[in-house]
Amino acid sequence: MPSKPAKYGIKIWAACDANSSYALNLQVYTGKPVGGAAERNQDMRVVLDMAQGLRGHNITCDNFFTLYNLGQELLKKKLTMVGTVRKNRTELPAELLAIKNRAPQSSKFVFTDTTALVSYCPKKGKNVLLMSTP
Repeated sequence: MPSKPAKYGIKIWAACDANSSYALNLQVYTGKPVGGAAERNQDMRVVLDMAQGLRGHNITCDNFFTLYNLGQELLKKKLTMVGTVRKNRTELPAELLAIKNRAPQSSKFVFTDTTALVSYCPKKGKNVLLMSTP
């Protein structure tokens, strides 16, 4: 990655308790196999691995991990999820992505039975997308 200060490093996925900041689960990312293809659905696998054994908790994710399908899988395990969403996700309705003519500090909401999506426009020409499951 050109913007990173170091060429090499260790990536560790971590599930941490929000109150105490203690790590509940850690997983070292070793990269793709030599000569192999990149892992598909890595984002979903990592969160499901990290959440293994949890019940009745809320998972907070950044935009790498926040997916509609992941939210549905977590609901089956009695877990909820909240997180920011990347604007290039295919499951997003076009109405949330449109920022032309949006007033600053305005919000648009989309609801399904299991998911809430919010498009918040903090300033002109910028929006932040959030997803939450109940």
